[in-house]
Amino acid sequence: MVEGYNISLTIGGKTLLGRTQDDLTVAAVVKESITKDDAGVMQRSVVRHDVSFRVAALLSLNDNSNTQLDRDDVIALALATGSSAVVAVQYVCTGGATYGGNAIITGYTESSSADPDSDTTISLDLQITGDFEVVS
Repeated sequence: MVEGYNISLTIGGKTLLGRTQDDLTVAAVVKESITKDDAGVMQRSVVRHDVSFRVAALLSLNDNSNTQLDRDDVIALALATGSSAVVAVQYVCTGGATYGGNAIITGYTESSSADPDSDTTISLDLQITGDFEVVS
């Protein structure tokens, strides 16, 4: 059985500090066609897959680590434009394959509350650009 902590997402070679949840979504993009040769029967084929991630974490500051991303690192990545907005990602499962590709950050959310018992959290949305495939 794979426990939740056995799965991690790295962004630009670093993990996000304080991660509480990583969500991977793979959605098939389907092309539909009807030709005379098909005698009017709809044909469907998968032409690619849209792959996206949502990462939730407790807000973490000033880690000063070369292996982890803190809140300020993530905001800087979310504000990047052009080729700087493309980051390398790897999705790792202990004992399983590692998948990798390039992604853009499509959203950043920071949530806080006046409740003194509540933690400030962040969420990050990423969309794979190009191939997402086994790298090891």
